[in-house]
Amino acid sequence: MLKQLKIAKTIEIKRNKLKELETKMDAIKKRSDEAQAALEEAKTEEDIKTVEAEITEIETEQDGVETEKKTIEAEITDLETELEDVKERESKTKQNQKRDKGVVEGMNRMQVRELLKTGEYYKRSDVIEFYEKFKNLRAVTGGELLIPEVVVNRIMDMLGDYSNIYTLVDRIQVKGTARILIDTDTTPATWVEQSSSLPVGDVGQLAYIDFDGFKVGKITFVDNFLLSDANYINLDEYVSKKIARAIALALDLSILSGTGLAGKQPTGILPSIPAENRVTVPEGSPISEYVKPIGLIDTGDDVVGEIRAIMRRSTYYAYFLEMTINVNGDGEVVGRLPNLVRPDILGIPVTFSNHMPVDTVLYGEFDKYTLVERENITIDNSEHVRFVEDQMAFRGKGRFDGKPTKPEAFALVTITPAI
Repeated sequence: MLKQLKIAKTIEIKRNKLKELETKMDAIKKRSDEAQAALEEAKTEEDIKTVEAEITEIETEQDGVETEKKTIEAEITDLETELEDVKERESKTKQNQKRDKGVVEGMNRMQVRELLKTGEYYKRSDVIEFYEKFKNLRAVTGGELLIPEVVVNRIMDMLGDYSNIYTLVDRIQVKGTARILIDTDTTPATWVEQSSSLPVGDVGQLAYIDFDGFKVGKITFVDNFLLSDANYINLDEYVSKKIARAIALALDLSILSGTGLAGKQPTGILPSIPAENRVTVPEGSPISEYVKPIGLIDTGDDVVGEIRAIMRRSTYYAYFLEMTINVNGDGEVVGRLPNLVRPDILGIPVTFSNHMPVDTVLYGEFDKYTLVERENITIDNSEHVRFVEDQMAFRGKGRFDGKPTKPEAFALVTITPAI
């Protein structure tokens, strides 16, 4: 912890120095503008020489400030990298110490559910210790509070309560922050003689996808009276829901529309769909026309899992609801009524998401999208606290990355106005 604080303080000092240099650079720019104006107004050679001397001095000073800025920026980058490494090492050390004390590690989400049912979750020493520290988080300067694994699994399990898309995709849980490669090859295995070696060249071209660990976070506020009056059960319920809801909404949006490395977030499905899997269907077309694009996904080249449709609720009610109700000439319903609890289109399950563009339908095998979960969610305090409202700011952070491992496993239908 002391090393973390030392590095954090050094970064703060260097950032302050950087601000001073930026202020100095603004002053130099002002002098440069004045010198340029003086040069334009010069009427004699003597005037020009005087201004030239000033310009030379300004340029020399500007070069020196820019060089110093670049040096400090590079030092800050190195220090931030070192700080992340120190945090990770200290986190592992704490986990090892807990293991030595007999704290159960490696608890999965199903086990956490059982602990919640029996009430044992709230009796665990690591949960009690975490929320005791959380109550005093305001007093931590530049500190960061690592969430115990059992609480992390509770939060991750709750993501499905607030997410429509996250629960559909393939999820991989990994430790640490290092970049990883995932083998996405789905070609069949090869039959050979029992004593023969496997012919690597016959299993198809291996495809590897590089996954990073982009940070997602949300700053929210807790009333100080809740902190002082709440027991661990109430506080856990409040904090867990706040973090889970914020992260779930961010994940759903990025899974569908994320911009990838450019936006420091997972790569979305919609930007990755190949051009040949993007079709338009005029409004009022037979329902079969809306589902034909599924043939672009189910090509027969691979075993197709469940295909699901994603759209806005308003899109479903505007274009598909009436198509699922068949009425005869007497006004009697002769076809099935739509199941609005589990909506579908000709048997294809429908999931509603307001992150989808208006008048569009996304079909896909969502297990062909891989989301990497870095199980190192943390909480820290904000530098800006609502003292007037008597509230404490906290920020829940996690690291994720995701990409479609098979973009052609998705198809996008855009409904256009009837001609």
